Amino acid sequence: MSRLQFATRWGLLGIVLGLIAFLFNYHMVPVSLPGYEVIAAPAMWALSFFSEETPFWPKMVIFMSGQYMAYSSVFWLVATARK
Repeated sequence: MSRLQFATRWGLLGIVLGLIAFLFNYHMVPVSLPGYEVIAAPAMWALSFFSEETPFWPKMVIFMSGQYMAYSSVFWLVATARK
């Protein structure tokens, strides 16, 4: 498997993990998901540059883009370091 495929798969998994964590946190208001801040840290960092008045769907696109870019970048570096 090439480094690009490896990083892309982990980037997509990062989106899935972030969406699961977001949906759990969004629908289970009284319960806090342990590790949410760690799992969704790249997305929350990407969102920190935008105001709270930004509509929901652009925020969700930024959330998923931040997750993908961070997870794929980290695992690209991991794949490069392993070789």
